Amino acid sequence: MPYSISEIIVLFFTYSFIGWLWETCYCSIKDHHYDYRGFLFGPYCPVYGFAITTILICTKDVQDNLFLLFVIGFIVATVFEYFASFFLEKVFHMKLWDYSHLWGNVQGRVAPIISLFWGIGVVLLVKFVQPFVQDIINIEERDTHGWLAVGITIVMGLDTVLTMISVERFHTTTKMWDDHINQFIDRVRIKVESRMPEKGKLKVGDWHHSVMQHYDELQPYQLSWNHKRFLKSFPKLKVLDAPKFMEIKKDILKKED
Repeated sequence: MPYSISEIIVLFFTYSFIGWLWETCYCSIKDHHYDYRGFLFGPYCPVYGFAITTILICTKDVQDNLFLLFVIGFIVATVFEYFASFFLEKVFHMKLWDYSHLWGNVQGRVAPIISLFWGIGVVLLVKFVQPFVQDIINIEERDTHGWLAVGITIVMGLDTVLTMISVERFHTTTKMWDDHINQFIDRVRIKVESRMPEKGKLKVGDWHHSVMQHYDELQPYQLSWNHKRFLKSFPKLKVLDAPKFMEIKKDILKKED
């Protein structure tokens, strides 16, 4: 093993933070408002930490070979991104990103152009960022004897538990919203059809306005700060089994603010 366990933990945290910083800056500029990125509460994106730490371990002996570094970065990062997307969808019924509009994408989870960016990014990180980061970690390891890694493990572990609770509540809340919206639409349909039986079965068209007019009576639960963060910071976020909520999420956010 080219790194000690405590070094791996600190590397994981460092690149999780760097990944969060990159995504937050890039997406905030792109979306013209502040985006607090990351799935967890804290300022870190574990998918970056997992991917880059794995790449550093796998490429320890070939880091002078830029082509191999690029290829390994391309493959490892793509695999991690695919399975992170798969995990979020199957466990939490959520999609935080969707590359369906990009050429060559696989189920909207990964795409060649994104993987190309990963490969180039890995080369730049390993050649220019990692030497500086490693110097800092060496000093930290000497001074703290691995206790920083213990602290990181505790903090990120607690964060993961709290985030899973929050996401489960988010899923429950959006499902309740969807159920309430469907019930409201059915009530409107029955009411209109009872007054105009000669028209036959009513096709409900633009229900968005009517739902928002009855926002107060429909609202099952208020969205928490973290739930609003998800919706604001991940414009392509989808709760797969709450499609009606997803259609009017922007209007709901305006009411909630």
